Amino acid sequence: MQDLTALRVAIDILQVPSRMHATRSKPLPDGVGLLLSVAAGDEQVTANASRTTARSPEFLLEAAQFFVEQILLSPTSDSYRILGADRTATAIELRRNMALLLKILHPDHYQNVQRSIFAGRVTEAWNNLKTLERRNTYDAGRDTHAEEEHSRVPANRAAQWPPAIARHSQSSSRPIRRRRPLRRALLDFLAHFRA
Repeated sequence: MQDLTALRVAIDILQVPSRMHATRSKPLPDGVGLLLSVAAGDEQVTANASRTTARSPEFLLEAAQFFVEQILLSPTSDSYRILGADRTATAIELRRNMALLLKILHPDHYQNVQRSIFAGRVTEAWNNLKTLERRNTYDAGRDTHAEEEHSRVPANRAAQWPPAIARHSQSSSRPIRRRRPLRRALLDFLAHFRA
């Protein structure tokens, strides 16, 4: 029996979309290959998964395709994640997943032009990882980028704040203007109506 973990996660995020953000930040679950087969419309795999999960084949297809669009093809996904794998994946696994993803995203297969836009990201990810040399270059670039991001985080933390807060934190030399207490301001306001 194949691992249904990824398919169960797909069902979970389809039913409770608020869990999608947490799923995006975690490593991919086991069984992504089976999930891709379901998303690509493999009837035998889908029928077996349907019996095991007690879900309809149509529901499983929808959940698997939702997982592909929202988790694998997330804007923050790297080339490995786009191809449904991690750094330990073999070239054969990456090629198989790439072929299934292109089948899922092909406009002739599902008549969905929006999905076909993602095909470019899949082919770019495959081009980054298809040979050992390219894969090593990609990994080295990724490691360098991760180190730069890690070293810049404290320096750029203020840049992530809203502009007003950033200005306030940078301009500590200005004297702080004390505001009138709320009670006093309300009394002054009401005094205008009494006169």
